[in-house]
Amino acid sequence: MRTKRTSFTGHRPIFTGSPSIVQGGFNLDTVSQKFNVDDVIPGGTLAIYDEQSRLVKIIKTAKVMEINVNDTKIVSLHVDEFYEPVFAVGDKVLVNVTGKFTDAPSITKIEKGKGTYVVTLSAAISGLAAENILVEVIAGKTVTPPSGSAYVEADFRGNANAVTLRDYTVGEYETAVDVCADTMQYMLYERRVPPIPVAQKDSTGNFLLANPHVKLSKSF
Repeated sequence: MRTKRTSFTGHRPIFTGSPSIVQGGFNLDTVSQKFNVDDVIPGGTLAIYDEQSRLVKIIKTAKVMEINVNDTKIVSLHVDEFYEPVFAVGDKVLVNVTGKFTDAPSITKIEKGKGTYVVTLSAAISGLAAENILVEVIAGKTVTPPSGSAYVEADFRGNANAVTLRDYTVGEYETAVDVCADTMQYMLYERRVPPIPVAQKDSTGNFLLANPHVKLSKSF
C-alpha cells in the first residue's frame, strides 16, 4: 500500500529505551481539534488520552524561528529534520497562555515548503521573539474581575498525561494513535520531539506535570 510520509521521527530514538504502551487502542480526536489529512503527528508529542472515550487530544506546539520584519503577523516556525508543526487554519495560538481567549490571534494561513513552515496570524503577538514556543489555546474558565465585565480565559487544551508513541499520519476518516503514559526506567528525549512548554512540566522540569511517570531527558 502506498503512503505519503513527511516526517521521519521514527528513524531516530525518541526514548532512551522501550517504554510501555497504554493498552486498548485510541483514535485521534478530530471533533474537538482540527487536523489536515496527511499531516504527521510526531512521536513524542504531548497528548491527552481518555480511557472512556478512547480518544486522544494533541497539545500542539511549535518553536518560533523568525518573525517577518515587514509584517509581524507572519511567523516562521522551527522545522526539525524529523518533524514539523501540525497546526491548522483556525487554531488560536499564544506564547504566554493567559488573558482573554477572544484576544488570542488565530492562524489564517499556513505555507509549507521543504524545511519551512510559515504561519500568518490574524493579529501580531506583542513581544513575540525567536525561540518562543507557540501553543494552541482554547476557551478556558470564565473570570469575573472585581471591576469590569466577565471574560473567558485562554487556556491549554489540558495537561498532557501521555506522549505519542511514534509518528502517526492523519487519515481522512479515523487515525489510530498509541500513547505512552509510563516511560518506566527510560526517558523521553525532549530535545528530539516538538517543544514542551514549561507549564506542562513539574517544578523540576524532569517530568510531565500531570503524569510524573513520563520522565524527560535533556540529552541530545
